Amino acid sequence: MKIKASILTRIALLLLTSIILSSAAVLIFSYNYIMKTAEVQSHDISTVAAAAALIAIESGEGLDAMYYDEEFREQVRQSFRSICKKATLRYLYLYTVGDDGYRHYIICAADSDEDDERVKIDFGLDSIHRTSLYQAEKNVLNGNTENNYEIIINEYGWVCTTITPIYDSENRIIALIGADDSIEDVRRIATRNLVNILLFGFLIFSLTFVVALMLIRYSVTRPIIALSQQMRNFAADRKVITGTRKRKTIYRDEVTDIENAFEKMTIDINSYVSDIETLTRERFYTQTQLDVAMKIQSGIVPREYALSDDRFDVFGCMIAAKSVGGDFYDIFRLDNGHLAVIVGDISDKGISAAMFMAMVKTNIREKLKAGRRLAETLNLVNNELCVSNPGNMFATVFALTLDPETGIVTYANAGHEPPLLPGKDPSYLRIRQNIAIGLFEDSDIVEEKLVLHDGEGILLYTDGITEAINTDKQQYGSDRLKEAVLRRYMEAPHCYDAKALADDVIADVGAFTGEAEQFDDITCLAVIYKDPGYDTTMLTPDLSSFETVKNTILSCLGESNHTKNIILACDEIFANIVDYSGADSISFGSKLCGNTWMITYTDNGTEFDPVSAKLDDPEFEKMDQGGMGVIFARRKSKEMIYSRINGRNVLTMVFDTGKIR
Repeated sequence: MKIKASILTRIALLLLTSIILSSAAVLIFSYNYIMKTAEVQSHDISTVAAAAALIAIESGEGLDAMYYDEEFREQVRQSFRSICKKATLRYLYLYTVGDDGYRHYIICAADSDEDDERVKIDFGLDSIHRTSLYQAEKNVLNGNTENNYEIIINEYGWVCTTITPIYDSENRIIALIGADDSIEDVRRIATRNLVNILLFGFLIFSLTFVVALMLIRYSVTRPIIALSQQMRNFAADRKVITGTRKRKTIYRDEVTDIENAFEKMTIDINSYVSDIETLTRERFYTQTQLDVAMKIQSGIVPREYALSDDRFDVFGCMIAAKSVGGDFYDIFRLDNGHLAVIVGDISDKGISAAMFMAMVKTNIREKLKAGRRLAETLNLVNNELCVSNPGNMFATVFALTLDPETGIVTYANAGHEPPLLPGKDPSYLRIRQNIAIGLFEDSDIVEEKLVLHDGEGILLYTDGITEAINTDKQQYGSDRLKEAVLRRYMEAPHCYDAKALADDVIADVGAFTGEAEQFDDITCLAVIYKDPGYDTTMLTPDLSSFETVKNTILSCLGESNHTKNIILACDEIFANIVDYSGADSISFGSKLCGNTWMITYTDNGTEFDPVSAKLDDPEFEKMDQGGMGVIFARRKSKEMIYSRINGRNVLTMVFDTGKIR
């Protein structure tokens, strides 16, 4: 558990610790100062005394006069004592070191009368002290005058002794001057000065400390306490106004920075929390919309749906993304027995897109059920949406109808992805893009046709497949879709299964995206046509090969004027292919469906569409390089259907066996 301590308490403890450490440092400094002062003082005085003694010796009859002339000796001693009194030196003495290694005192003086009387007796003339020499004395005698002092404690007190030599004219040591400076006296004086300094410093420090505490209390602790209380209030209720400060300052410091930062923080937090609440409400509303949209979407567009009979196999599926989009598909029969298939994609997301999708899908179904044609249906739906479309949404749609008897597929496209035609060489159907419905009136969507034969089909899909993204930010793309369809064909040649084909595509997209999040709906729909009675014959690119076509027609329809017209029309088309297309591969197929007879030519020659031009167009004759043969074939056939698929011309001629002129 942490002990709670106020800032002032901690500051006081810090200052007290600082005082203790400072006092200890002062004491250590004072001790060193005392020792140094005693050393310097005794050294200086002993030097002065040595000089005075040398002068006295030289003015008299030498050192021997000290022994024999008592009056002269007393004069020198009095001068020593005068030096002691003036310099507050404890003892000053003159002595020699005899051959016996002991001190032989000549003169000794002290600063006080009591000490002077005592040392006069103890250290009078010829007094010999038989104690070992101090190290300082040995140093001086050995010529080392730098280390000539020493701290000693004896019966005369605690002193710093400094030894100074006296030399004769031949620079020989004839005597020593000893100066004893009382460390006790020096310490007493230093202590008195130190106490005065400490008292004065403590007074200044106390005043400064009080002022500092008041300043800290006003500038730091009080605003921090107030700020702390504001923080507690803000933590309890963020709506409490916490940014108002009572403290007014003319300067800026760290505390004002904290207060300003807290003010900004409270404003930012309140704004942030308010934004979070708004976003939460919006997210809840959006999620509610998505839930409703998903229910609408799942109710209108099933997860999977299949429809089949002996002539076709259809399977559609959709995988909705987390954010509801507008993909949809529809599979149903028309009253005439034809199959209708629709795939679409709405531009927006959410409940509005789901409602828009429901409206588009329902309108298209109702109009087709009412017997309207594909192009007419899409154009009508487009005009209705343009009149009432407040959300400015639009939809891409691909719709087709399949005649199960003939295999004729009628389709119309409104800005949707091009379908993929499965097979041993899958290819995308060349279609008119047209414009998406819901954008502009008078969209002028037109119909196109192609013919499916046994095992052939159409794969419809939305951009959720081709634009699927993996974890490396790569798109699935149209090439991978072709590869997935080709793998299914290689596993079961000439025997596509609509559900297996769609499932393979969905599985391949899932394997590609991996752990990446699905961002758009995925819709896939496969239509496979089944016509076991349809046979294909390969022809050589020469006119003699038409005999095979002629014999097939006669064996199927018999000889009649109608049959002759069919043979002539087929012959004109075949001759045009052989003479002008440059094809080296031609195939022929035919079948009879009730009163309808169909023949299909497939070649790898130059692209030529005999269906797109108008019969009364003067320029048509230029396109008809074989003369009037193509015009004749157009007039005699009930319908011609042309497709350019994977570099091959596919032309189907439809004849009504009961109405040929």
